[in-house]
Amino acid sequence: MEEKNKLSAKMEEQITEKLSDAFESVVKQKNEYYQNNPQKIPEIGSTGKLISSAALTNSAISGGASLIPGPYGMLAVVPEIILVTRNQISLIYDIAAAHGKRDLMTKELAAMVFVSAMGSGAGSLLVVHGGKYLVRRTSLRVFQRLVTALGGKITQQALKSTISKWLPGVGAAAMAAWTNYLTRQIGKKATEIFSSELEFEDNIIDIELIEEKENSPAEDGSKKSNDYYKIQALSNLMKIDGKSDEEELALIASTIEQSNLTPEEKISLISNISSTETKLEGIEIIADSPSESISLIAEMIALAKADGKIHITEKLYIKQVGKMLGFSDSDIEEMISA
Repeated sequence: MEEKNKLSAKMEEQITEKLSDAFESVVKQKNEYYQNNPQKIPEIGSTGKLISSAALTNSAISGGASLIPGPYGMLAVVPEIILVTRNQISLIYDIAAAHGKRDLMTKELAAMVFVSAMGSGAGSLLVVHGGKYLVRRTSLRVFQRLVTALGGKITQQALKSTISKWLPGVGAAAMAAWTNYLTRQIGKKATEIFSSELEFEDNIIDIELIEEKENSPAEDGSKKSNDYYKIQALSNLMKIDGKSDEEELALIASTIEQSNLTPEEKISLISNISSTETKLEGIEIIADSPSESISLIAEMIALAKADGKIHITEKLYIKQVGKMLGFSDSDIEEMISA
């Protein structure tokens, strides 16, 4: 566990270090490009295509990553994570340009949009006020703290996946689905913000991020861990079409064995594999965490694709769970197409 924590900290450090440069360099490069090529500035009606193109590009990058099982494998894909992030920052800038707000774009504003799209509020830095967005200016120190918080958020999400850590092919597919969804969310949030009136305040203030709440098992042991509920949902998905092949059974069994669940939780899940019952617990707890919700749906899609195609019963079950987590049918279809 100590080694895992050290690797996670190292991964977060690498991502955070590269993020700071990414925001500054992408905004600078985009600004120079459109200054020299004003005819290339996107039209407002093209934002949908920009979002779809970026989502497909990023999911291809994530899906093609050579993911090695375990925490060391996650360190190996840091370059892909940064490349995807740079593309997402570029998308934010393009949407701002399409709405005629290129001159207002700063690295700080791009970071605020990014953080908001990931499910954390940007606190008092970016707020809706009287039908418009109030943007408060930040110092360099505050920007660095914002990037640090964002680096931690990206690292947590990358490490959230249960099966991504242990199963190379399935893990890459889960990352592709997650990346596709997140890129679309960033595009939608950028469109929402830049299609509105922006008002900037000159007062420089400190950062106040609104973090999503993390759920942990109850002290009396009455509540199981999030990973337990997620693996239970994956096990149900495996059985939903009425049959479970050896490969699927091996995937779930390996996931249970390699997890950090308690012995009691592992025994319960192993028993669930051989049962025809598809009891679904803890979804309301998973739904409280946007990052856990995205992780679960991405993993379900990846597992369903493990045999080469998604069966209709699997798709319907994923959509059912997705609705309980707050996803629309179109959200699920977009993630499946990644």
